[in-house]
Amino acid sequence: MLNNYMTNLHNSIIWAQQQDDIDVLCLARDTMNQLMDFVTTLPAADQMQAQQHIESVLPMEWPLWMEACRYKDVASNERTKVTTH
Repeated sequence: MLNNYMTNLHNSIIWAQQQDDIDVLCLARDTMNQLMDFVTTLPAADQMQAQQHIESVLPMEWPLWMEACRYKDVASNERTKVTTH
């Protein structure tokens, strides 16, 4: 099962590296979140090993991608705010 999550993360990273689209970056983030949710169900020793493997797969651009997704989330929330009086 872990291998499936890792494969999905790897594929989404490759796709994000090939596309210049914020939605693809956010898809990679969602895939990472699913993987991390699964990793928390593993025993502690397996969690540490999985974390090390995940860190080796993530590209250097990962923090920038996550910041871009965070900015997109904030921007979309600001557009949908409605003030009622």
